[in-house]
Amino acid sequence: MNADADKVIRFCNADDAHKYIVDKTLSADQGLTFDVFKDPEAVEEEAAAEPEMDENGEPIIVEKKVVEKLPVSVLIDEVVREPRIHFFKVPRLGSYLAVRLEYNTCLFEKAFEEGVTDMQSVMERRQAQQEAMNKWKDE
Repeated sequence: MNADADKVIRFCNADDAHKYIVDKTLSADQGLTFDVFKDPEAVEEEAAAEPEMDENGEPIIVEKKVVEKLPVSVLIDEVVREPRIHFFKVPRLGSYLAVRLEYNTCLFEKAFEEGVTDMQSVMERRQAQQEAMNKWKDE
């Protein structure tokens, strides 16, 4: 892997209606998808003002709201009205959402083993659910 190479997105999976996009690549200068990888502008902190005082001359304590950190995303309501959208075929009406998913890594044996254990658990629960559904249908 060449870390110095230009970044591209290679589409490797799609549903049946969008199979034409498989094995296509999208470079950073095509469209606006790569905007999702840009860090959002830092939120400016409020200037430290003198605290408000109550009638006794004591400062009023104001609780600050904790702002939930949402994932970085790009949302386009109408793609045909956005000139930066890149179409691989004839443009269609609709909206577009890209979300930056971040995780540390999954390249450790422990993470792999946990994934296998989780998958086995899911399979067992599905089988139990299917058996319960079959039993209900038989009654």
